[in-house]
Amino acid sequence: MSWVRKKSLPAIESISYENHLCNTLSDLWNTLHNFYNSAENKLVKTRFLNELPKANGIEWFLFSNQEFKDAITKYSSSSTLRPDHIS
Repeated sequence: MSWVRKKSLPAIESISYENHLCNTLSDLWNTLHNFYNSAENKLVKTRFLNELPKANGIEWFLFSNQEFKDAITKYSSSSTLRPDHIS
């Protein structure tokens, strides 16, 4: 499967916020703080959620622990870019 082959690391880019590069820990902290807290104390309208159609449940095919282990053993040297190694 093509989606499980090894990936090369992406080029490193600096984080920027409002056209300002965040090259120091202080700049990065202020950027993350401003970005993630920008919606604090803002009114959120959730009525539209009641109008969304209900999704059908997903039907899963049953498989054994051994079938799962056999499937992931084939791809043990492949991983995403984060520490997700399944043992």
